[in-house]
Amino acid sequence: MNYLLSKTIFTIILIFFPAILFAQGKTEVLIDGAKFFHPIVEKWVSEYKKENPDIKIELKTVQNKIASQTDLQIRSGQLSGEADANNKIVYVGRYALIPLANVNNPLLEKAGKGLKKKDITNLLFEKDILAEDYDADEKEKYTATVYSRGDKTPVTAVLAGYFDQSPDRIRGKKIIGDEIYLLNAIQKDETGITFNTLNYAFDLKSRQLKANLSILPLNVKSGQKEVLDSHDIDKLIALLEESKIETIPVENFGLLVPKKYSNNNEILDFLEWVLSDGQKYNREYGFLSLDDNVRAQSKKQLALNSYKPE
Repeated sequence: MNYLLSKTIFTIILIFFPAILFAQGKTEVLIDGAKFFHPIVEKWVSEYKKENPDIKIELKTVQNKIASQTDLQIRSGQLSGEADANNKIVYVGRYALIPLANVNNPLLEKAGKGLKKKDITNLLFEKDILAEDYDADEKEKYTATVYSRGDKTPVTAVLAGYFDQSPDRIRGKKIIGDEIYLLNAIQKDETGITFNTLNYAFDLKSRQLKANLSILPLNVKSGQKEVLDSHDIDKLIALLEESKIETIPVENFGLLVPKKYSNNNEILDFLEWVLSDGQKYNREYGFLSLDDNVRAQSKKQLALNSYKPE
């Protein structure tokens, strides 16, 4: 009888022990967004865990999940629409989009002293036939094969908005998949140009521009031109953090915090750490640190949400 009782108890333990372990485990918080953001977010998570091994949540980046399946979304730019009405974004960094060409593109020689914002606009976007200054007989000053992604991707939206254009007016060939495939396209096409993020355009180990790529000549000050011609990512990031170049878009990005997590102190603590200690990893991974004013606003927002005593 004792043997049967012991066997029964042992069987019950085997059945329910995994469930007990799971219940005692960490709550998994999924983070998703454009793939080029993932490396810096994963770095923040890994470094934060080293300093906070007792954290009760498991922060994990995932890919291609719909919004309802993720807890925190990596977003760029300003929030808009009803879906964002009850959510808040905490900005955690900035990224730059640089104009790139195949190293043998004839445009590199034709650009002369460098392209102005209007030149870039004419290269990238179809002309608006309804615009007052539209001239059907006007010849194109510069030509190239433009490569871009779909008009609903973050990079395309930011690029179009920066040049005061509609995303669906971008010229050329549309590439399916991640932004890195745009680089593959222009590396093979000597007429190709595109805009892309620094962390994709540069080799993050050598800190130099990737093979068969060149930054399009831009009409900038001599000191800025020297930095662009160096093809050195660290010099370029330092330049973009200190000054604005009208032909290189720079945009904030952050984590969208749903209302249900707006008072979760473990998530807020992680975001607070990113705004302080985490910023030192931004450059290493091809991103810019936040502007001081934006960072102060983000910290203030976290303090307002936190339940922790002042």
